[in-house]
Amino acid sequence: MRQRSGFPPPSFRANEGSMTSQPQSPLDAYESALASGELRPQVAQRRAVEALEDLYRELSLPPAIQKRRRDAAARARRQGATAKASQQPVRRGGLLGWLVVLFGGGRGSDGGSAEDEALAREANFARSLYLFGPVGRGKTTAMDLFYEALGPKKAQRRHFHEFMSELHADIHARREKGDARGDTAARFARAQAKRAKVLCFDEFFVNNIADATLLGRVLTVLIDEGVTVVITSNQPLAELYLGGLKRELFLPTIALIEEEFSVVNLDHGQDYRLTGVADTEAWLQPLDDRSARLFRGLFEREAGRREGQPLQLSLLGRSLEVPEAVGRTALFRFADLCEAPLGRDDFQLLAQSFDRVFIDEIPVIRYANRESGERFRVMIDVLYEAGTCVYGRAEAPIGELIRLEEHEMPPFLRTESRLVEMQSLAYRQPAKAQPEPQPTPKSKPKAKPRKSANGGSKQA
Repeated sequence: MRQRSGFPPPSFRANEGSMTSQPQSPLDAYESALASGELRPQVAQRRAVEALEDLYRELSLPPAIQKRRRDAAARARRQGATAKASQQPVRRGGLLGWLVVLFGGGRGSDGGSAEDEALAREANFARSLYLFGPVGRGKTTAMDLFYEALGPKKAQRRHFHEFMSELHADIHARREKGDARGDTAARFARAQAKRAKVLCFDEFFVNNIADATLLGRVLTVLIDEGVTVVITSNQPLAELYLGGLKRELFLPTIALIEEEFSVVNLDHGQDYRLTGVADTEAWLQPLDDRSARLFRGLFEREAGRREGQPLQLSLLGRSLEVPEAVGRTALFRFADLCEAPLGRDDFQLLAQSFDRVFIDEIPVIRYANRESGERFRVMIDVLYEAGTCVYGRAEAPIGELIRLEEHEMPPFLRTESRLVEMQSLAYRQPAKAQPEPQPTPKSKPKAKPRKSANGGSKQA
């Protein structure tokens, strides 16, 4: 599968001639990507990378020093000695703190050591990060650099929606088994804490009361278990779940994040996805006879022939029906993909199988069809990350396609932004040659046994 323009490679590693095979730090990897042209300079993205670099270096310290810094900061916060969490990234590791660590000191005014007080003063310690800003500021890429630097043995990277779905499924399964004793959300969080000490959540968004009531308990347990949590979101803390049912139940969670996280505002610059030159043929509207003829002609041009064939792809016992495919180009209706019970795994199979996906008859996303709209959002995320070209024929232009209530819009803002970039000529660079998807093989009928000379059966 080709890599989309401007997106970093899956892993930034040290140069081959280097004496070490250790991964680069987030900032070093970012500088390498700028130098190679994989990324374009962005003020907001650099701010995110620098904040993550600080945290990466903090996590690279010896465990004993990390613990002293955490304990010192906790005492300082309890006494109100630490300033309110800054909206700017905090540089940690000042000279004063290190001198005291190396040479020791007397007792502090709160009964702790002078070392503790020095560390608390210079750190304003926050072990977790909340990165927020409008779409297209490079938050996800910055988090990817941080995750790659730590590696899968130390960190997990999860899409927030998937994490919450897993939490709800775990709670449901425990209830079905009659094992719902105690706080099931807390038990789930403790299990996650045993798997990794760093959790990276992309696309943090709360839009229902169930998630709102569970989140505080989950985050509290993760923090108590010493887990570092890194969150990216399109919304400032004050706007999370704004207008939601019983929002007052969620306010303690916001207060918890303000207390325990360093909050970094990335509302600077422009959405880099909107800077490309659009290919106006790639998104057609409205749904009329003229756009239907143009869309069909576009498919035939990209496919290189007039008519394709249906295809069936298989994944873990499930099948994905492709109405029409030619090589690595496929044509679907919106209903085929978004009104069927498909999920992220199905869309990943789609992205692995095709470089160009044509989606016909895309409706406006409203309250009445928000479930299919959610599948559409997930599908666009998967296809975008894979660098797949998407061609659409829709009821409305991209900017008017999502018509939901204001509190339901935030996760779809990235969908709009990504769809716009996917129409740009820079994104639609020719894909590398890939093998064509193969239909699921049908099992061959067993050969009938034939009679042997002595009257017995022999397998042919």
